[in-house]
Amino acid sequence: MSKQPVDLESLRVPALTDNPVMLAMLAEKPLWRVRTSTGDDAWLVLGFEEIRALLVDRRIGRTHPDPRNAPRVYDNSMLEMAATEVGDMDPREVHAEVRGLVAPYFSRKRMVTLRPRVQAVVDEAIDRMLSAGHPVDLRAEFAMPVPGLVLFELIGVPVDARAKLLELLDVMHRMDATEEERMAALSFLAELAAEKRRNPGDDFLSALSDRVDDWNLASLAIMLIFAGHGSTSAAVVNGTLRLLTRPDLREELMSKPELMATAIEELLRTNNVGGLWLPHYAQEDIEIAGETIRGGDLVLPDFGVGNFDPSAFPDAERIDLRRNPNQHLTFAHGAWHCVGAPLVRMELDVIFTTLFTRIPTLRLDAELQEVLGVGADDDRFAVSVDSLPVAW
Repeated sequence: MSKQPVDLESLRVPALTDNPVMLAMLAEKPLWRVRTSTGDDAWLVLGFEEIRALLVDRRIGRTHPDPRNAPRVYDNSMLEMAATEVGDMDPREVHAEVRGLVAPYFSRKRMVTLRPRVQAVVDEAIDRMLSAGHPVDLRAEFAMPVPGLVLFELIGVPVDARAKLLELLDVMHRMDATEEERMAALSFLAELAAEKRRNPGDDFLSALSDRVDDWNLASLAIMLIFAGHGSTSAAVVNGTLRLLTRPDLREELMSKPELMATAIEELLRTNNVGGLWLPHYAQEDIEIAGETIRGGDLVLPDFGVGNFDPSAFPDAERIDLRRNPNQHLTFAHGAWHCVGAPLVRMELDVIFTTLFTRIPTLRLDAELQEVLGVGADDDRFAVSVDSLPVAW
């Protein structure tokens, strides 16, 4: 076997398509040396147990001690910000402190309070689609704006500022987003934070305005939006496309609404088969699966491939809406488990239930291969299609 690193970008496939190459790599071994688009070497972690083990290992973090020279997956200002050291503070302590600030806004109690507003946002978006008539691009007119509007509601972005922020975020999701574009979004949110300090409301920005300065609060808010917007939109698009092209799954779910909770977990598990890589860094040497990851090495857990590991998921390539247990890695694991997971689950519940109840004749308005051929949305930090034409 050649020791030449595998070209990471060559492993990408369009959304919702099989990835036999990566699954074959998983079957051979759980860790691979790869080379990223920036020319840096990295460890690609494919095995379910290996991913989980690394995510609970205190020797793995999201920062690098020498950010300017850190190996990278992409040239992107948002990922550079994530890799930056935090002075003399322990990055894990900072991470835990940030989670402590943010977590109450994603609690179960908060989700119960927020759900009626999410329902209203979803209904309003469907009303607009029905009024405009079909065909319509469900991604552009529904799947992208709805999660953004929900996050804005939670964070406290005023109605008259939302269109501008959506525009800024659309740019931010691109892999080639510049430092200037990131700063434009940060400045916009910092101004909002300052306004919330003067005129507080019942929202994230207001509640933290007396504990965090405007720029740090803006950074927190933009990371929440950045992490939650594109990924939730992709889950809506991919889940809807699955149900539109698998009438058996759709019929099963609509006839047994009590399956919605397990169905959402399975749609999240099968959201993509690899190709989404968020950088982690070894803080010191780690021995795992017969390999030595050196301190400072770039480590890329591939949650999508891990979700198809047959050692963790029997008959892993089959979509089973009743699968239980389903401890997928879509929301990561351990200290890195997505703090916004309760919001995503609640949103998907409202979205899928409402969309297919209110528009029972919803159908794909193009050939599946044509939709998949639009592209894998490579410019964004989520694996999805660029357009989802539907009619009813």
